[in-house]
Amino acid sequence: MFDDGIKSIVKATSEHAAYLQHHLRDEDVRECKMHGATPWLALHTPLALKGAETWTGIYKNVPMCMFGTTPISSYDDISIGTVWMLGTNAVSDEYRVFLRLSRIVADYLCSQYDIVENIVPIEHHKTIMWLTWLGFSFSEIPVEIGGVECVRFVRCASDVGVSFN
Repeated sequence: MFDDGIKSIVKATSEHAAYLQHHLRDEDVRECKMHGATPWLALHTPLALKGAETWTGIYKNVPMCMFGTTPISSYDDISIGTVWMLGTNAVSDEYRVFLRLSRIVADYLCSQYDIVENIVPIEHHKTIMWLTWLGFSFSEIPVEIGGVECVRFVRCASDVGVSFN
């Protein structure tokens, strides 16, 4: 998808997932647990899901994050997917690199569906600011997942609208 010799976005592999499962940020490990998954399960499952797209962001030859989409449903000719990302501390440490790559990735992943969505813990303020910058909208009504207060976020194709009510 992208490679400039220092940073790249490549199709994710089980080797990327194996590395990342031991190097995830604490907040990402917490999110895995919140959904009842281990880092291993959260990173390896999308590699085997039919219709899923899974990519790895690499910086200086080391995986910094994995991300992708998985199909949820399709009805009335509207396709809906879940968008996700799990990363290492390099996401924060090398935030300029991450931000440049994330815009490319978000636009591509969101173009594969009419609607992409997921949830984020309300206390993850930096993540919410980043998702806002990427063009996502947020529900005003929190939901509780695994005992954690979260907010739903959504990004739609230009010809599709969504209501949180």
